[in-house]
Amino acid sequence: MAEPGPEAARTLVFVPAWNEEDSVAQVVAQVRERLPGADLLVVDDGSSDHTAERAQEAGARVASLPFNQGLGAALQTGYLLARREGYEYCAHLDADGQHPPQEAARLLEAVWSGECDLAIGSRYRGDGAQPGDSYRPGFARGLGIRFFRFSLSLATRQRFTDTTSGLRAANRRAIELFADRYAPDFGELESLQRAVRQGLRIKELQVTMLPREQGSSFLTPLKSAFFIFKGLIVLLVGRFRPRDPEELKR
Repeated sequence: MAEPGPEAARTLVFVPAWNEEDSVAQVVAQVRERLPGADLLVVDDGSSDHTAERAQEAGARVASLPFNQGLGAALQTGYLLARREGYEYCAHLDADGQHPPQEAARLLEAVWSGECDLAIGSRYRGDGAQPGDSYRPGFARGLGIRFFRFSLSLATRQRFTDTTSGLRAANRRAIELFADRYAPDFGELESLQRAVRQGLRIKELQVTMLPREQGSSFLTPLKSAFFIFKGLIVLLVGRFRPRDPEELKR
């Protein structure tokens, strides 16, 4: 078990969840075990099942959105609460059990130490060519990952290996940036693009990703092709969007 340090008392770990009643309680328990000094929030994105109840029973604080608004809105809710309540650090991971909480702890150590403003958990090896031992994306998902990796690296002139990772840790500077705006679609891409433009120090760390034990991915080859198209539009808009003057003051 990770020993709680002085930073943990100022850290929020939040878990966006949509219809994850079968796994969210276990994720909450594991986060509490690995990061006992951090506060824990589950953002229930309008689930139609018992996700919120299971999270509360497991001891998590729950913020429930009135209807399903998508991952971007759920993540921004976590960043907004972190900013409003004065947290200096935060991390987020998925509610399906694929992100081991000890990996979130590793990312937090990178931001606690001042090594970076934003730490990204990469499912890929250091060369970006091969997935980690425990992660095997399907053909459609793998194609999208490779496309987004190439496109974002080209747009930002900074090399990324896993642009859609849902496992991240951030300090106050990144919290302020993402609380102001987080795209409802492809927020992972847009947020990284904005972070680079605003001069945040970003570091990728290779992490282990476990296979999903409950439920299944909603992506199909047709949906993946549509998402690739939308992702390209997001990157193009972000490339030519003027910087927010308020952001430049930070």
